[in-house]
Amino acid sequence: MRAASIEFLAQNKLPASALKITSPFSGKVIDLNLHPEPFFKFSTLGPTMLVALSNHKIKAPFDGTLMQVKNAGCEFILQANNGLKVLINLSLPAQQPITHTHIAQLNGSKISKGQRLAYFDLRELKSPLLASLVLLNGHNLGTFHYSHTHVNAGVDPLLTIIKKN
Repeated sequence: MRAASIEFLAQNKLPASALKITSPFSGKVIDLNLHPEPFFKFSTLGPTMLVALSNHKIKAPFDGTLMQVKNAGCEFILQANNGLKVLINLSLPAQQPITHTHIAQLNGSKISKGQRLAYFDLRELKSPLLASLVLLNGHNLGTFHYSHTHVNAGVDPLLTIIKKN
């Protein structure tokens, strides 16, 4: 069972009061059913968006704190200044390891929207690297939407929350 559905809603239909989480990565937004890991596919931790990366940089989606870097830089737990927590997860193909990674920030670092968190060399990969953004603590805030089918890191909103009244 999915935690919460995320529906497409054109950007011009979003209310001005909507809370937008900027995409930490660039690429094509794809159906969550294509995620290779059931834990993410079924939104076990919370509302989840999946992107096939077209760029090698991971950027901070908001101002806040980098709580934790895990799994050799493939997972980042971030907390926004407003209290929202997100997990950024990269799904590495087992047969195609990434040869060069640079983690730009350490646990406990203050982060600014658009600041680089990591760099991954994607040139050797035969298929796109999949990245997920999971909202960890916003399950009951309202409805969840996306308004772009392709996102640019640090620029476009990946996940939008329309707050309950």
